Amino acid sequence: MRARYALAIALTLLPIQSAAAEKAGWSGAGTMSCGDVSTALQQRPEDENLFFSWAQGFMSGLNTDLLKHGETDLNGLPLDAQKQFISSYCHDHSRAPYFEAVFKLFDKMRHDQGLPSYIQNWQEPKSK
Repeated sequence: MRARYALAIALTLLPIQSAAAEKAGWSGAGTMSCGDVSTALQQRPEDENLFFSWAQGFMSGLNTDLLKHGETDLNGLPLDAQKQFISSYCHDHSRAPYFEAVFKLFDKMRHDQGLPSYIQNWQEPKSK
């Protein structure tokens, strides 16, 4: 009887272990599609700050790479305007991942601040 329970538990946990073994370069709220984010916010509008917090952290991470090239002033555009930009982008591009809207916002702020596009500064890591 104990062997059956052990087997049942092992079979239940197997998918969890397989999912945990998959590699992910990014994770969190920003990996959802814009459409899924919009649906989630319709159900719980108070979660907007959760998604926007992810966006701020993501842009901060992008900025870290740019310190030697000129970082973006993340307060250069009022927070409400940043949220509105992301919301509008997601409304128009429901299949796009949320992080794409954040990339577009980041590049818009860079452009408005007279800085080159993030894409122009980004360099693919060299192979070893």
